[in-house]
Amino acid sequence: MIRAGAAALGVAVALGVAALGAAQGPAQKTAPAAANPECPRWRDAFASMPFRMVSIQAGSRTIALRVKTAETGERQAAGFQCATPEEIRRYLILFDFGKEILTQFHMQNVPAALDIAFVKDDGKIFAISKMDPSPTELYGPLGPFRYAIEAHAGFFASQGIRQGEARLVIPPAR
Repeated sequence: MIRAGAAALGVAVALGVAALGAAQGPAQKTAPAAANPECPRWRDAFASMPFRMVSIQAGSRTIALRVKTAETGERQAAGFQCATPEEIRRYLILFDFGKEILTQFHMQNVPAALDIAFVKDDGKIFAISKMDPSPTELYGPLGPFRYAIEAHAGFFASQGIRQGEARLVIPPAR
């Protein structure tokens, strides 16, 4: 989830996590925050995120990832809001803001902790943070970024992906 700073976007923007090499399946309609009247909107936006393949170069390894992509404001605002814990374990979300921005992410309506990697326009992963569910806490790096990748907590460490040592590679769109 992301909350945009006044200089960046001027409105609250929430972000989430997408698919990591998992088989595409229908989005579950029952979510922990289902009582929230905004959940149907966020669930629809999450379900509409297209998949694409990207990779992360970490040392001599190349890790192929199947991610959901959040390239529109609605999909970026949705992120993992109202997702199920199973969806958070199953998917990664790649957020592309089109240019480097300064903003912060929130974890409102997200039922499980996430890792988030912040990526420069050239693909360098310069910061990785853990975000815990909270209705008020904001998370962000110390500098602008173009991309963010959200995954379940512990994902990046489990793959040997470290800030400052890894690079996101996005093939050209077909």
